[in-house]
Amino acid sequence: MSFPSWVRWSFPCAHARKQAIVGAASALAILGGCGGSSDADAQVVRGRGFTFEAPAAWELVRTPRAIGAQGGDVDLVQVTRLPLARAYSDALFERVRPELDRAAAALTAETGGKLESRRTIEVLGERVRQYDLGFDGKLEQLTFVLRGTTNFQLLCRREQDGDDEPCKRLVASFAVVPVPSTR
Repeated sequence: MSFPSWVRWSFPCAHARKQAIVGAASALAILGGCGGSSDADAQVVRGRGFTFEAPAAWELVRTPRAIGAQGGDVDLVQVTRLPLARAYSDALFERVRPELDRAAAALTAETGGKLESRRTIEVLGERVRQYDLGFDGKLEQLTFVLRGTTNFQLLCRREQDGDDEPCKRLVASFAVVPVPSTR
């Protein structure tokens, strides 16, 4: 399977898995901050049009398309915001779900990992798909939150047997916020 060049930038190669898995849903043809503190153990990470909580001691990290927080060499929580070619609504979920599943399976195969689980969960009152991808003793949990013309990709990376609390906090605290006008 051949992917566009941006997928190679976003996904780890089989020989060099340093980049977190992000970007899959943007390829679907069907859809073709700074931190503050909410409590002593968390910082609020603000991106363009969203917020989420991360462990307070973790360092903020940015890429051209994402913002997150990293703790140590492996642990990472991050949100990537990408445009969708068409507006999405929850009424399209059953049509989109198989495409998301196929994209996750294909990307897992391309990276040499294993798709350990996939499930439907609720985020912001709507159904979303979440995937657990395993490789080299690490687990990446990828959650696709599709809202209107935006694809928010929530990523949590940790050791396979590491603490999953930052992953739970990322998903539970994720919020969509108004984007300030640039006038």
